[in-house]
Amino acid sequence: MKKVLFLLMFIASVYAIKAQRPEVVSVKATGDTAMIFTVTTQSYGGTYAPKHCLAIWITDNNNVFKKTLKLAASTYKVHLVKWNQMSGGNVTDAITGATLTSHTTHTVVWNGKDKNGTIQPDGTYKVYIEFTENNSAQSSIPDGPWTAFTFTKGITQTQNPANVNYTYNNTSKLVYKSITIQTFGTSGIDEMLNGGNVSIYPNPTSEEAQIRVSIPNDTKLSVTIYNMDGKIVHQFPSKVYEGGEHIFFWYPQAENAKPGIYFVKVASGLKYVTYKLIVS
Repeated sequence: MKKVLFLLMFIASVYAIKAQRPEVVSVKATGDTAMIFTVTTQSYGGTYAPKHCLAIWITDNNNVFKKTLKLAASTYKVHLVKWNQMSGGNVTDAITGATLTSHTTHTVVWNGKDKNGTIQPDGTYKVYIEFTENNSAQSSIPDGPWTAFTFTKGITQTQNPANVNYTYNNTSKLVYKSITIQTFGTSGIDEMLNGGNVSIYPNPTSEEAQIRVSIPNDTKLSVTIYNMDGKIVHQFPSKVYEGGEHIFFWYPQAENAKPGIYFVKVASGLKYVTYKLIVS
């Protein structure tokens, strides 16, 4: 009975992780903008490690709070000191969940709007991230590691900021790594729409692959991932996608995909192209 219960809890946790990650992000030809932030957290050896609370949020360049993107904290969110100070605890439209039991890769998307649903003007913004493995709300305990990265809304750009360390018990620990910030702007989309194309990033990959498909007009697309035996390992929603760029996210580890060669098939009607994707 215990084995069955453990299995059910494991399966539920896997689906919960997948549910908190985007599957398809669309940057439409109408000039919609988006920011995609990806980061991997790592334990610093806190009291409750590897269990931890986490928050990711957006501010403007003057540190005025705009929107929480993700909160994994439940009743322990009080220990996310920096997030509470800046957000006032606001989680409108955020991805929310319980305290995390292990460290992993997080991917969040900002749709360019604030907590009230108002589209924000192009310009400089910051994405903040904080986590803690301690009861950081107590005055005798230091805040958990938090940091911020600056990006520009309204331009097409990919940034890979340096890893971030945190000093705990007089020892420097790596806490944030594999950081990517992607922004999309109208001018970049206009250039892209001159012709359709497909790219995969990163390739090889281990935790996350982005299959980017740009199309000049509304098109019915089917994107499928196969293994070497020709079996389907992941099928994305098959439907009509608007002209623009569409980013299909695949998480090999979350689906227990073994290291090796896979094939990505992008089809429209009877026409299709196939790309090789390596899982390391």
